[in-house]
Amino acid sequence: MIICSVTCADNLHEAKVMARRTKVQMPYARVVICLLERSMHPAALNVPWFDEVILAKDLGIPEFETNILKYRLYEAVTSIKPAFLHFLFDRYPDEFNIVFMDTDVIPYAPFDDLLFHLEHQNILLSPHLLEPCGDPWSYLWVGVFNTGFMALRRSEETMHFLEWWKERLYSYGYYQAPYYCDQKWIDLAPAYFNVTVWDHPGYNVAYWNLHESRRKIISAGEGQYWFEDGLSFVCFHYSGINRALPYHLGIWFPDHSYPLYELIRLFQEELWVMGKEEFSQLPWSYDYHIDGTPITEEERNSYRC
Repeated sequence: MIICSVTCADNLHEAKVMARRTKVQMPYARVVICLLERSMHPAALNVPWFDEVILAKDLGIPEFETNILKYRLYEAVTSIKPAFLHFLFDRYPDEFNIVFMDTDVIPYAPFDDLLFHLEHQNILLSPHLLEPCGDPWSYLWVGVFNTGFMALRRSEETMHFLEWWKERLYSYGYYQAPYYCDQKWIDLAPAYFNVTVWDHPGYNVAYWNLHESRRKIISAGEGQYWFEDGLSFVCFHYSGINRALPYHLGIWFPDHSYPLYELIRLFQEELWVMGKEEFSQLPWSYDYHIDGTPITEEERNSYRC
């Protein structure tokens, strides 16, 4: 199994935490990182939890340097996701299963249930919600599925899906409506491909689904976590850790003895150990021309469709 993610140099601390935690839970997994920078940052080399780091410009995306000019950092990182996944299936012909995780998705248990289902399914997509919420309007904006976590099995159907998604994001991976970067396109995928909605509540737990009755975390001690109904708590998506996550956590679990408070504290501590203070200050190389002059918003907009 490959577990992969895309990052820039300013987020290498988070990628290292994700990779280390992955190796703890699944030492058999191959962790591959795509670095969206013009050149390999020295800090991305010799990381013991990275099995390989690949520069985005080496994925074989046509006219990459020119095409990336139209995207801001967040858009660019998400726009290359399907090209990266397709590249990995070609690069590792012995691997059948690939899991994509954003760098802020942290595993707390092995992906056993998911791997079992990948023996029978090709494309597993993680919905934002498994139960209705009081404010559904935001999900009309961001999409049904969260593409920060998805799993694929090698198949002809999977390759068709990645080709289709890759073509759309090559030209239309913008943040503004109706695209929301890479996500809103995926709302169409179940109509075109044999997609499975991955509805195990232990995966991709995040601030947007903390209200769900099946996702209440309990600590079993020794780093083991479960839900109240006995299902395993597998991975948490720390999206919005500075604003949205503490806000929603405070609403649904105001008691600070709730296990997630301790998990957040440990995650933040590890980010600092992995170099957050240094890496978070690094500029994105694709914010500048090769001669070092900054790329202006007007220039970016001139490349946008």
